[in-house]
Amino acid sequence: MPVFQKAFVLIKVAPGHTEDVVDALMKIPEVTEAHIVPGDWDVIAVISAQKQIVVPSDEKVYRLVLDKVVKIKHVQDTSTMVSQFSKTK
Repeated sequence: MPVFQKAFVLIKVAPGHTEDVVDALMKIPEVTEAHIVPGDWDVIAVISAQKQIVVPSDEKVYRLVLDKVVKIKHVQDTSTMVSQFSKTK
């Protein structure tokens, strides 16, 4: 059974384009959730990266953010947090 690691990407978006960015994020297969939130950041995206022996999941997450997320039109800034341990119901 594959093991996945979660990461949370906080995203600042140009005013008036939050829903466009959320729609674009949801087209990325590794993005499992995208939430519009109030506060310093506009969107939180949840990424699920499969752990592999050759490429660490941390590196896969950062490549995904750099190669796909930051290139979405109207994305102004990001901050990525990679989960080291999780529990879910």
